[in-house]
Parts: sequence; C-alpha cells; structure tokens
Amino acid sequence: MVWTFGATLLVALALTVLAAIGLWAHLLYWVKRLTLPLEYSVEEVLRTEDGAPIEIRRVPRPDGVEAQPDLPPILLVHGIAANHRNQDIHPDYSLARHLATLGRDVWLLTLRSGRLLTRAERRSVRFSAMVRYDLPCAIEAILERTGARSLDYVGFSMGGMLLYAALGRSVPGDRVRRVVIVGSPGRLTTPVRLMRFLPGRLLPGVPLRLMARSFAFASEWLPTPIHHAVANPRNVPPGVTRLALVNCIEDIPAALNADFAAWMASDGEIRVDGERVLDGLASVAAPALFIAGSADRIAPATAVRAAFDAWGRDRPETPKRFLVLGRDFGAREDYGHGDLAVGAYTGVELFEPIARFLGPQAEDASGPETGAVALEAIQARQPTSDETAPMPDLPAA
Repeated sequence: MVWTFGATLLVALALTVLAAIGLWAHLLYWVKRLTLPLEYSVEEVLRTEDGAPIEIRRVPRPDGVEAQPDLPPILLVHGIAANHRNQDIHPDYSLARHLATLGRDVWLLTLRSGRLLTRAERRSVRFSAMVRYDLPCAIEAILERTGARSLDYVGFSMGGMLLYAALGRSVPGDRVRRVVIVGSPGRLTTPVRLMRFLPGRLLPGVPLRLMARSFAFASEWLPTPIHHAVANPRNVPPGVTRLALVNCIEDIPAALNADFAAWMASDGEIRVDGERVLDGLASVAAPALFIAGSADRIAPATAVRAAFDAWGRDRPETPKRFLVLGRDFGAREDYGHGDLAVGAYTGVELFEPIARFLGPQAEDASGPETGAVALEAIQARQPTSDETAPMPDLPAA
C-alpha cells in the first residue's frame, strides 16, 4: 500500500482530533471529580480604576461562633499562579476558615492575575497595575462594607510582595493595622543568568491552569524534582496536592512573567516605576510577622529576611518577628513553599501563631527566631530528615 501525502495528512489530522477529544474527556472527568466548591457569604466582582475585574469573598463564620467586633477584618491575598483558594484549599487546611472559626471577619481577594482571563485582559496583568489598582480597590471596598478604619493583611508569596510595593504608596499606612507575610521574598534570584539577554516582550505566558488540571490525577503517585521545588512532599497531606492543582492554580500571563523575569535577570531587586520597593518600607510602623520555610526553594529564608530587615528600618520601635518553620526550629517538618499554605501541621505550627499575632494583644516581637539567629542557622544547617522515611502521624485529608 502506497501512502500519499494527502492520506498521511488525513491520518495525522484524525489522530490529532482523537487526542483532543481524549484530553477533553480526561479533563472533564478529573476536574469534576476533584473540584471542591466552598461556601462564601459574599462573592462580589469589583472594577478597578483601570477597568480590570477583581473579586472579593467573605468567609462565613461557623454557626455558634461569636464575632469579634473589636477586631478589624482580615484580608488574605494569594500568590502568583494562584487564585483566592491559595489559603482556602480545603476546610481542614485553610487559614481563612481557621481564623473565621475564631470569630474573625475574613475576606479573600482574587487579583486580576488569579482570574480566568481573556486575551485582552492578560495584557493588563502587570505587577505595577496590581499595586496601583487591585490592592487599594479591594482594601477600600472591604473597609466600606465593614465600617472598619483599618484591616489586618495576610499576604502569601506575591501577595506579600504587592504590599511591600503598595504600603505608603497606593495604600496609606493607616489602612493596615497588622501584617503577616508568608513566604514573600524581598529579593529574587535565578541561576539562569542568560535571562538578562532575553527581552521581556518575548517571554510567553505559562499555561499552568491546563497543565495542572491535566496531570492532577497522577500528581501524588511519585514525587519528582518539580514536587520538591514547589513544596516538601512529606509535609503535604494525601489528596491535597490534587485538590490544589484543580481548584487553585491559574495561568501566569506573559506581562507578569516578564516583570518577574526582569527582576531575576538583573540584581533581584523588586522595582516599581524604577524605584526599589524595599526602600519604601523603611518608615513602616505596622507590626509584622514574617514567616519563611526552612526548605523553601522559591522564597528562601534569606530572601524573606531581606524584606524583614527593610521593614521599619528607620523606626526601631516597629514590632516585627521573623519565624522560620523547620525541624531545626521545632516544627514537625521542613517547610517548602506550597506547604506554607497547606502543610500537614499548619494548623498548629502556622495558623495558630498567625491568629495569636492578629489577636487583640500581639505576641512579643522578640524571640529566638528573630533576626540573624534564624538566618545563620538556615545557612549553616545540614539535612536533618531522611527524605525516604514516611511522615509520622500524618493526619487524614
């Protein structure tokens, strides 16, 4: 049998169509199976001054839990490649619902980067735009709806970086009472130095949403180097990785990707309008709790420490605390980046310290984890756990 070019082309086309149908059926099945809808008492779409849509959600308090009217609302802001579920992935592993159970008025923000975007909307997803428009819009809306004068702010990864840039610029300092920073680097680094020669406009977006949903079903079968780069697999409860990939992960638009690549390819300094973001933190007065993971490869403790050092640098009286989660510091496991949000022991080791810090009387800002002690220990530490050993006493998902 002689195959003509036309016949070969038809066969290739037929195989492509079959593959597309198979992928569609695969996604339909696993997305339906792994989607975990959660209830919110308020879900609202806002329009920023530049016309971009963002979303705010209010986490309901459980029945029988009394509100704490003397304490301000709490705003949780997600990181890059994520949406509002970043810190609300599962009721048992949710900082948002942990705080709501204590009677706090908890709100979640979905930045413009955390939505399913049209091609036109992707062009407006820049770090500077979220600093200028998204944070001020969300904060003012929540204060208006609650009648509060200020709020408590919890930023995860990029959510904290945005506050570094916004506080005292687009967000007045008196709008924020206390701040919790979770895995938010003050400087960025990359081993790929050749990136400095690649124009930012040539960087594509990263379709993480499709990739995450396509491989979610097999994500916990065998830990890979990618798993260890994102989180410590030993510290993530069974089933949570699959839930996160389907319910939380979003694309990284090309414009935002270019922003981060530009910082990493130069000196690692985060800049907005040419100004170093960390320089603007010198006069900050808000008490802050900085949390870093001892095994975090995305936001190493040294990178988070850069922001800690800059915070209130010209105001020695500004209370601040630098907490490292790892075995060398009393934690059950060494924390990577992702498990700072959904780790197996976050309820005790992360959620409770945050709740106490945001309470009516903040914890003492001094402590053994503060300042140079934690940084030096991280730099000198040796592996303390057998990566092949099973995690003891792992709670069920």
